Amino acid sequence: MSSSPDVRLPMGLRLLLHGGSLLVGLFTFGYARLVCTHLCGLPTAELARTVLGLAVFHIALRELLLHLLPSPARSALPARRAWQLSVLAWGVTGLVASVLHKAQYPAFPLFSHVKFAVGYWLLGGALLGQVEYLLFERAFPPAPSALRTAAHRERIGRRLLEGYVIFTTVPVLVLMLTLLRFVIEFRGEPHYLVEAAALALGFTGIALGGAFAYGQSLRRDTERLLEAVRRVGSGDFQPGAATSRADELFLVAEGINEMAGGLQLRERIREAFGRFVSPQVATEFIEKYARHGKAAVMGGERRDVVVLFSDLRGFTSLSESLAPEVLIEVLNGYFQEMVGALQQHGGVVDKFIGDAVLAVFGLTGGEGNPARAAVAAGLEMQRRLEAYNARLAGRGIQLRAGVGIHAGEAIAGYLGSPDRMEFTVIGHTVNMASRIEGQAREPHPPLLFSEEVAHRLGEAFPVKEVARVPLKGVAGEVRLLTVTGEAGTVQAA
Repeated sequence: MSSSPDVRLPMGLRLLLHGGSLLVGLFTFGYARLVCTHLCGLPTAELARTVLGLAVFHIALRELLLHLLPSPARSALPARRAWQLSVLAWGVTGLVASVLHKAQYPAFPLFSHVKFAVGYWLLGGALLGQVEYLLFERAFPPAPSALRTAAHRERIGRRLLEGYVIFTTVPVLVLMLTLLRFVIEFRGEPHYLVEAAALALGFTGIALGGAFAYGQSLRRDTERLLEAVRRVGSGDFQPGAATSRADELFLVAEGINEMAGGLQLRERIREAFGRFVSPQVATEFIEKYARHGKAAVMGGERRDVVVLFSDLRGFTSLSESLAPEVLIEVLNGYFQEMVGALQQHGGVVDKFIGDAVLAVFGLTGGEGNPARAAVAAGLEMQRRLEAYNARLAGRGIQLRAGVGIHAGEAIAGYLGSPDRMEFTVIGHTVNMASRIEGQAREPHPPLLFSEEVAHRLGEAFPVKEVARVPLKGVAGEVRLLTVTGEAGTVQAA
């Protein structure tokens, strides 16, 4: 086993472990001086040297074994590995103690030698070993990546059963060995040993059965909680976490249910909010607001974007000729088609202004080439409008719309007061898109864009110049272009 310098016992933990070695030595010394009929006659100094020597040997052996402990990167459960090595140190020390005692005092009975080994094995390796396990868990937390594999995780039921077996059987075993010694050394009645063994096995067996059942119950409740957490993680916010217990696990289940309720409410807010603003904007706003509050979402930033502006032609006369409920129905159907076309190509719908739509490309960084996405969205809007008009033809309703696109710098952010704000883009680029859209009417085609947009298209679309016109707020004439070929052949607005 290779050494691992990156794993070191903290000094406090090392002192506690050494204290356990000295504690067993002190117990052995007290037992020998006050209880054992064979050892009580030994010189105090001689007995103290032996016990102290064994304690030093045990400390050195454990330090050597723990130095060989694999690093957490190579051991999924470093605490269990450290505990196993510590138990091995107790076992070897007990064996050495027994052999040394036999060599020093060959005339003593066999049980006198065995007691040394049993003391280190049961008191040290078994009982104190469980305490050491808890200390190792604190010193060597497992790597989270390793725990994602079920084979590398500890089981509550196993840990509980291990502890219960040790804390139940070790005292019984010590008493049984004491009775066996009395029977052998002092010629006691064997039936006393049989009776004690029968009682010990019966009661211990029932106790272990109860511990196993308790561990299984705890495991089932824990698995229910883990399944509820997995369901929440997969997007199911009604996990119904529950346990059969009224202890801390019940509080954990209640916490999971409350967390799921909060996440479900957040998703409903996101969904409802996304009906009034773009889903991307809704998500960004909720995450920012949750982390930093109102102050973090106020204000804006300069962004290089592509702005698309679309407006219906003759909306005033249309609204006067249709009943209000019919007008709303027609407009909602129109907006559903237009928003679908925009979102299909990654556009963020900024707002509806009456019968107009303002959309932005390049805000989220996921559109690739925002200019190409905006032009493709404009063409898709026209195709969907033609299909929508075909469905409205039987009702004598026909809609016409123009689309204007411009690219450049704009200010994007949340404007308003802390109690009432909206996300929007403002600036010269937005105004230019609106003015270009105003030119997208006969005799010009219904889709127009600026020279800046044409430069960013590359070879994605064949384009041609439509006109050079003066626009408000711009010095000189502005080149207006459109897509040529079959893709751009649409009815003029």
